[in-house]
Order: sequence, then C-alpha cells, then structure tokens
Amino acid sequence: MPHKSFVIRVLPSLATLITLSVFSSCASPNAFSKKGIVQQIEPGKDGYTASLREPGGSDFDALVSRGRMQQAYRLVKVGDKITVEGDTIHLNQRVLVLVEKIK
Repeated sequence: MPHKSFVIRVLPSLATLITLSVFSSCASPNAFSKKGIVQQIEPGKDGYTASLREPGGSDFDALVSRGRMQQAYRLVKVGDKITVEGDTIHLNQRVLVLVEKIK
C-alpha cells in the first residue's frame, strides 16, 4: 500500500487532471463549415434539405430545420451561393450538414 503522504500529494493532482479531462471532452469543437451553390431543395416537415455543390464539384446536403435554427432559420433558393455551419453526419458516402447557421 502506498505511503499516506504520497497519496495526499498525488490525490489533488489526480482530481485536477480528471476535472480538466471532463471539461475538455464536453467543450464544443469549432463548427464544421462548407460553401456551396444550392442545386435542389426538398421540403420536409420541419424545414428542408438543400443539395449543394462545392466550388470543387463535390456534392453535399444541408438539413435546415426550424427547430435547430430557431430565429436564424431562413429559406434559400436554387442558385444561391451560401456557407453552412453545423454538425455533420456521413450517409451513403455523402456529407449531411445539420445546419446551425447560414451565411
């Protein structure tokens, strides 16, 4: 069994390390951002899904929902050049951005 004074010296450092690990794992990372030109809009029950094409030619989707965006919610139209920010999901070899902000 370790000596009592060793435990007393190490315990506060260990507690600090655990606390920092928990807080850093809960910290939100930088939002994913992607630019594109709107190719198609598909209405949904809480918003819409926009299919976009990046300047480099690759396609991705943006799920725009009233629930997620609240006051920032806005409609876009085919041909608009926009930047979307939010979390991502990868479905069927395609990126889906869960939009939190449209620029």
